[in-house]
Amino acid sequence: MSGDAFVEATYGYIAANKWRAVGIMIALMVALLISYLASAEVVTAKKSKGEVLVFPRKSAPLSVRQSASSDVETFSAGAKARVDSRSDFDASAVIQKQTAIFQWHNVCYDIKIKNELRRLLDNVDGWVKPGTLTALMGVSGAGKTTLLDVLASRVTMGVIDGQILVDGRQRDASFQRKTGYVQQQDLHLETSTVREALEFSAILRQPDSIPVPEKKAYVTEVIKLLEMEEYENAIVGVPGEGKFL
Repeated sequence: MSGDAFVEATYGYIAANKWRAVGIMIALMVALLISYLASAEVVTAKKSKGEVLVFPRKSAPLSVRQSASSDVETFSAGAKARVDSRSDFDASAVIQKQTAIFQWHNVCYDIKIKNELRRLLDNVDGWVKPGTLTALMGVSGAGKTTLLDVLASRVTMGVIDGQILVDGRQRDASFQRKTGYVQQQDLHLETSTVREALEFSAILRQPDSIPVPEKKAYVTEVIKLLEMEEYENAIVGVPGEGKFL
Protein backbone atom coordinates (compact mmCIF):
# COMPACT_ATOMS: atom_id res chain seq x y z
CA MET A 1 0.00 0.00 0.00
CA SER A 2 1.32 3.43 -0.89
CA GLY A 3 1.86 6.01 1.77
CA ASP A 4 -0.69 8.42 0.28
CA ALA A 5 -3.35 5.73 0.27
CA PHE A 6 -2.55 4.76 3.87
CA VAL A 7 -2.75 8.38 5.14
CA GLU A 8 -5.98 8.96 3.21
CA ALA A 9 -7.56 5.73 4.51
CA THR A 10 -6.41 6.24 8.10
CA TYR A 11 -6.64 10.00 8.63
CA GLY A 12 -8.73 11.17 5.71
CA TYR A 13 -5.93 13.44 4.51
CA ILE A 14 -5.24 13.89 0.81
CA ALA A 15 -1.66 14.78 -0.12
CA ALA A 16 -2.85 17.07 -2.88
CA ASN A 17 -4.27 19.42 -0.17
CA LYS A 18 -0.85 20.01 1.39
CA TRP A 19 -0.43 23.60 0.26
CA ARG A 20 -3.97 24.44 1.29
CA ALA A 21 -3.11 23.24 4.83
CA VAL A 22 0.09 25.31 4.79
CA GLY A 23 -1.94 28.38 3.82
CA ILE A 24 -4.40 27.74 6.64
CA MET A 25 -1.52 27.45 9.14
CA ILE A 26 0.00 30.74 7.98
CA ALA A 27 -3.38 32.46 8.19
CA LEU A 28 -3.86 31.17 11.73
CA MET A 29 -0.40 32.39 12.73
CA VAL A 30 -1.09 35.87 11.36
CA ALA A 31 -4.51 36.00 13.05
CA LEU A 32 -3.06 34.89 16.40
CA LEU A 33 -0.21 37.41 16.09
CA ILE A 34 -2.64 40.27 15.42
CA SER A 35 -4.80 39.12 18.33
CA TYR A 36 -1.75 39.02 20.62
CA LEU A 37 -0.58 42.52 19.65
CA ALA A 38 -4.06 43.94 20.11
CA SER A 39 -4.40 42.29 23.53
CA ALA A 40 -0.96 43.60 24.59
CA GLU A 41 -2.11 47.15 23.87
CA VAL A 42 -5.32 46.75 25.86
CA VAL A 43 -4.27 44.55 28.77
CA THR A 44 -1.78 46.12 31.20
CA ALA A 45 0.62 43.62 32.73
CA LYS A 46 0.70 43.48 36.49
CA LYS A 47 3.75 45.18 37.95
CA SER A 48 6.24 43.14 39.89
CA LYS A 49 6.39 43.75 43.63
CA GLY A 50 9.67 45.60 43.40
CA GLU A 51 8.21 48.27 41.10
CA VAL A 52 5.32 49.25 43.37
CA LEU A 53 5.79 51.81 46.14
CA VAL A 54 3.80 50.87 49.23
CA PHE A 55 3.18 53.58 51.82
CA PRO A 56 1.88 53.08 55.36
CA ARG A 57 -1.34 54.85 56.27
CA LYS A 58 -1.10 58.66 56.37
CA SER A 59 2.42 58.58 54.87
CA ALA A 60 1.93 58.84 51.12
CA PRO A 61 3.22 62.08 49.53
CA LEU A 62 0.89 64.37 47.63
CA SER A 63 2.00 63.19 44.18
CA VAL A 64 1.23 59.58 45.04
CA ARG A 65 -2.01 60.48 46.78
CA GLN A 66 -3.34 62.27 43.70
CA SER A 67 -2.72 59.28 41.41
CA ALA A 68 -3.57 56.50 43.86
CA SER A 69 -6.86 54.69 44.18
CA SER A 70 -9.59 55.79 46.59
CA ASP A 71 -8.48 53.44 49.37
CA VAL A 72 -5.33 55.53 50.08
CA GLU A 73 -6.05 57.86 52.97
CA THR A 74 -5.32 61.58 52.97
CA PHE A 75 -1.71 62.43 53.64
CA SER A 76 -1.08 64.06 56.97
CA ALA A 77 0.72 67.35 56.52
CA GLY A 78 1.42 67.43 60.22
CA ALA A 79 3.67 64.37 59.92
CA LYS A 80 5.82 66.15 57.37
CA ALA A 81 5.94 69.26 59.53
CA ARG A 82 7.07 67.21 62.50
CA VAL A 83 9.93 65.81 60.44
CA ASP A 84 11.10 69.26 59.39
CA SER A 85 10.75 70.76 62.87
CA ARG A 86 12.36 68.00 64.89
CA SER A 87 15.43 70.09 65.44
CA ASP A 88 17.12 73.30 64.36
CA PHE A 89 20.32 71.34 63.92
CA ASP A 90 21.97 72.21 60.59
CA ALA A 91 23.04 68.81 59.29
CA SER A 92 24.31 70.30 56.02
CA ALA A 93 27.12 71.93 57.98
CA VAL A 94 28.20 68.53 59.31
CA ILE A 95 28.04 66.60 56.04
CA GLN A 96 31.29 67.64 54.44
CA LYS A 97 31.64 67.70 50.70
CA GLN A 98 34.19 65.08 49.74
CA THR A 99 36.95 66.23 47.40
CA ALA A 100 39.29 63.27 47.77
CA ILE A 101 40.17 61.10 44.78
CA PHE A 102 39.94 57.36 45.43
CA GLN A 103 42.26 55.22 43.36
CA TRP A 104 43.77 51.76 43.31
CA HIS A 105 46.77 50.33 41.45
CA ASN A 106 47.78 46.73 40.74
CA VAL A 107 45.26 45.30 43.20
CA CYS A 108 45.54 41.52 43.45
CA TYR A 109 43.44 39.20 45.57
CA ASP A 110 44.43 35.57 46.13
CA ILE A 111 42.58 32.92 48.11
CA LYS A 112 43.43 29.31 48.82
CA ILE A 113 40.98 26.71 47.52
CA LYS A 114 41.75 23.05 48.22
CA ASN A 115 45.40 23.81 48.96
CA GLU A 116 45.68 25.66 45.67
CA LEU A 117 46.22 29.41 45.45
CA ARG A 118 43.66 31.01 43.13
CA ARG A 119 43.81 34.63 41.97
CA LEU A 120 40.44 36.36 41.84
CA LEU A 121 41.74 39.86 41.05
CA ASP A 122 44.78 40.29 38.84
CA ASN A 123 46.46 43.74 38.81
CA VAL A 124 43.28 45.81 38.73
CA ASP A 125 43.61 49.57 38.32
CA GLY A 126 40.96 52.27 38.67
CA TRP A 127 39.96 55.57 40.18
CA VAL A 128 36.84 57.47 41.24
CA LYS A 129 36.48 61.21 40.89
CA PRO A 130 34.54 62.98 43.67
CA GLY A 131 31.13 64.34 42.81
CA THR A 132 30.55 61.84 40.00
CA LEU A 133 28.56 58.65 39.55
CA THR A 134 30.79 55.77 38.52
CA ALA A 135 29.47 52.44 37.23
CA LEU A 136 31.42 49.20 37.57
CA MET A 137 30.26 46.97 34.71
CA GLY A 138 31.09 43.48 33.58
CA VAL A 139 29.73 40.03 32.86
CA SER A 140 28.53 37.77 35.64
CA GLY A 141 31.50 36.31 37.50
CA ALA A 142 33.93 38.98 36.29
CA GLY A 143 34.76 39.97 39.88
CA LYS A 144 32.78 43.18 40.35
CA THR A 145 31.52 42.30 43.83
CA THR A 146 34.90 40.88 44.80
CA LEU A 147 36.62 44.12 43.81
CA LEU A 148 34.12 46.21 45.79
CA ASP A 149 34.56 43.96 48.83
CA VAL A 150 38.33 44.38 48.63
CA LEU A 151 38.14 48.16 48.18
CA ALA A 152 35.71 48.44 51.11
CA SER A 153 37.86 46.18 53.34
CA ARG A 154 35.03 43.70 53.68
CA VAL A 155 36.98 40.52 52.87
CA THR A 156 37.98 38.30 55.78
CA MET A 157 40.17 35.75 54.02
CA GLY A 158 42.87 35.58 51.41
CA VAL A 159 45.78 37.88 50.59
CA ILE A 160 45.38 41.39 49.15
CA ASP A 161 48.25 43.07 47.34
CA GLY A 162 48.53 46.43 45.63
CA GLN A 163 47.88 50.06 46.47
CA ILE A 164 44.53 51.48 47.56
CA LEU A 165 44.94 55.23 47.96
CA VAL A 166 42.95 58.31 48.90
CA ASP A 167 44.50 61.48 47.47
CA GLY A 168 47.69 59.53 46.88
CA ARG A 169 47.97 58.35 50.50
CA GLN A 170 47.22 55.05 52.13
CA ARG A 171 43.76 54.77 53.66
CA ASP A 172 43.44 55.48 57.36
CA ALA A 173 40.73 54.76 59.94
CA SER A 174 38.59 57.63 58.65
CA PHE A 175 38.06 55.96 55.27
CA GLN A 176 35.28 53.65 56.41
CA ARG A 177 33.60 56.47 58.35
CA LYS A 178 33.40 58.58 55.20
CA THR A 179 32.12 55.83 52.91
CA GLY A 180 29.05 53.66 52.82
CA TYR A 181 28.76 50.22 51.29
CA VAL A 182 25.40 48.62 50.55
CA GLN A 183 25.64 45.00 49.49
CA GLN A 184 23.26 43.41 47.03
CA GLN A 185 21.77 41.07 49.63
CA ASP A 186 21.40 43.59 52.47
CA LEU A 187 18.14 43.01 54.36
CA HIS A 188 16.05 45.49 56.32
CA LEU A 189 13.01 45.23 58.54
CA GLU A 190 10.14 44.42 56.21
CA THR A 191 7.76 46.75 58.05
CA SER A 192 10.04 49.80 58.18
CA THR A 193 10.10 52.74 55.81
CA VAL A 194 13.16 54.16 54.07
CA ARG A 195 13.40 56.99 56.63
CA GLU A 196 12.97 54.60 59.56
CA ALA A 197 15.73 52.34 58.24
CA LEU A 198 18.13 55.29 57.96
CA GLU A 199 17.18 56.64 61.40
CA PHE A 200 17.67 53.20 62.94
CA SER A 201 21.19 53.05 61.50
CA ALA A 202 22.01 56.65 62.47
CA ILE A 203 20.91 56.19 66.08
CA LEU A 204 22.97 53.02 66.48
CA ARG A 205 26.10 54.06 64.58
CA GLN A 206 26.57 57.64 65.78
CA PRO A 207 28.01 58.30 69.27
CA ASP A 208 25.76 58.53 72.32
CA SER A 209 26.97 62.08 72.90
CA ILE A 210 24.98 63.26 69.86
CA PRO A 211 21.31 63.98 70.73
CA VAL A 212 18.71 61.87 68.96
CA PRO A 213 17.04 64.94 67.32
CA GLU A 214 20.38 65.82 65.74
CA LYS A 215 20.78 62.29 64.42
CA LYS A 216 17.33 62.42 62.85
CA ALA A 217 18.03 65.85 61.37
CA TYR A 218 21.19 64.36 59.87
CA VAL A 219 19.06 61.66 58.24
CA THR A 220 16.77 64.35 56.82
CA GLU A 221 19.75 66.03 55.19
CA VAL A 222 20.98 62.72 53.77
CA ILE A 223 17.55 62.06 52.27
CA LYS A 224 17.64 65.49 50.61
CA LEU A 225 21.13 64.88 49.23
CA LEU A 226 20.05 61.54 47.76
CA GLU A 227 16.77 63.02 46.44
CA MET A 228 14.64 60.42 48.19
CA GLU A 229 11.92 62.76 49.45
CA GLU A 230 9.27 61.19 47.19
CA TYR A 231 9.60 57.74 48.77
CA GLU A 232 11.19 58.38 52.16
CA ASN A 233 7.99 57.14 53.83
CA ALA A 234 7.56 54.09 51.56
CA ILE A 235 8.15 50.54 52.76
CA VAL A 236 11.70 49.38 52.08
CA GLY A 237 12.14 47.46 48.84
CA VAL A 238 9.91 44.48 48.11
CA PRO A 239 6.83 44.62 50.39
CA GLY A 240 6.98 41.96 53.09
CA GLU A 241 10.61 41.03 52.36
CA GLY A 242 12.65 44.12 53.22
CA LYS A 243 14.95 43.73 50.23
CA PHE A 244 16.29 46.32 47.83
CA LEU A 245 16.32 45.27 44.18
